[in-house]
Amino acid sequence: MVKRQMSNLLFVLFLLLSACNGSTQSNDHKNGDQPNTVTLKIDRQITHQTIDGFGLFGARSVWWDGNRDHLFSEEWARMIIEDLGITIWRNEYYPAATSNSPQDADWEKQRPVVEGLARAAENAGVDLRMIFSVWSPPEQLKIAVSEEGNHLPGSGGKDRFIEVPHPGGTKWGGTLNPEKYQDFGNWLADGIEHYEELGIELYAISPQNEPLFEQFYNSSYYRVDWYAEMLEHAMPVVRQRYPDIKVFGSENMLGMEGGADRQWFYHTELMRHQEALHQLDIWAVHGYVDGVNPTESSTAAQNWRNHYREFSETTGKPIWMTETSGYHDHWLTQGGQAGALDLGLAIHSALHHGNVSAWVWWQGSDAGTISEFNLMQTETNPSKRYYVSKQFYRYIRPGAERADVEYNENEGVFATAFVHTEMDTFTIVAINTRNEPVLLKLEGENLPGSYQKIVTSATLNAAAEGIVESRNIQLPAQSIVTLVNGNVFE
Repeated sequence: MVKRQMSNLLFVLFLLLSACNGSTQSNDHKNGDQPNTVTLKIDRQITHQTIDGFGLFGARSVWWDGNRDHLFSEEWARMIIEDLGITIWRNEYYPAATSNSPQDADWEKQRPVVEGLARAAENAGVDLRMIFSVWSPPEQLKIAVSEEGNHLPGSGGKDRFIEVPHPGGTKWGGTLNPEKYQDFGNWLADGIEHYEELGIELYAISPQNEPLFEQFYNSSYYRVDWYAEMLEHAMPVVRQRYPDIKVFGSENMLGMEGGADRQWFYHTELMRHQEALHQLDIWAVHGYVDGVNPTESSTAAQNWRNHYREFSETTGKPIWMTETSGYHDHWLTQGGQAGALDLGLAIHSALHHGNVSAWVWWQGSDAGTISEFNLMQTETNPSKRYYVSKQFYRYIRPGAERADVEYNENEGVFATAFVHTEMDTFTIVAINTRNEPVLLKLEGENLPGSYQKIVTSATLNAAAEGIVESRNIQLPAQSIVTLVNGNVFE
């Protein structure tokens, strides 16, 4: 009788232990069943683009914030550099304010932010690449545009200019006076000089943000041939003073530059205009359909492929994505609104299909609100988009080369891998879009045996899950997982 009771007790104990072990080993799947296996074939010997960096635009709050105390804090600077991991910071180069053209900011307003970010980057040992874009030339350099000149690029028109000042000043379009290329070039160089006086070597400039659009804010319209002429004649003036500065452009929409109608837009014109092309160092596009709404990942993939093959592959010039937003903070798409997971897929698409070397979000922070246009409400309230971005920004450092990865898109897992020889680091970013977990199988030579694992999902925010063996890498359902082996940025 005693033996039988002991036997029953042992059996019950066995069941309890089995249940406990099952619950531990199957966090992400039901009934202890092993998840489906998805294979990534990685060839470290085949590499693609070299990463220049990831980043964002602007100060701790928007430049039009009337409270200058909102624009910078040491904690915010440390957070975006050391936690998020930015390596590119984009700014606007503002023209001087006039009675006709008030401005959100000037250099005196911007300078403390620039100095603070440079100081925070130096303290962290980060080579922060600062860049600026021009939204409009100064008012005195602009003129009005004729009705013919207002037509979409490629439609022609006899009279390009009406030789009168643009009534909107720096707002509502207008265009650069072609008689003022020398003045415009010197004005751009003056902007670079602001940074030089602080001991900062500005990395790159864009002479015009979104040149197709006329907006109520600072903006300037360029027909495609005008844009090429501006590069040809104004950029040599800049390089006389700053020969090492890089020039990126046109910062038009990806869907236009890589879409079916791309023959009408700026990059095709630059391919026909060798003098202007010589002045351009980096192809740059914005990740929108129309300047506001983000491009769907599936459409973006084709546009990125087109753009890479037609422009970057043929010229050897790298590609940057220098502005996007519009992704909402819910995890999955809801009511037609792209969610945070869609942002991860967009970054993946740019890296994998477009071979982009840099990815830069629009407004990084806003003291007033958190919305689809920023990543955080200052350091106090990072969004889901912040953590999605961190999965890439912090663990793929400048100088990393994208390794070749083959996967089956029909399996619902998308991945990129990066080799950083100098840092002795190997990084994989895998996105599982399935509503069930999967087991990742890695195939290839000289792959690490273990990785640090970081996960963002509907319930996790860049959560460090410790070391995992390469034979047992599980991707939770609908998640982004970063796997790092080597010297990660700390």
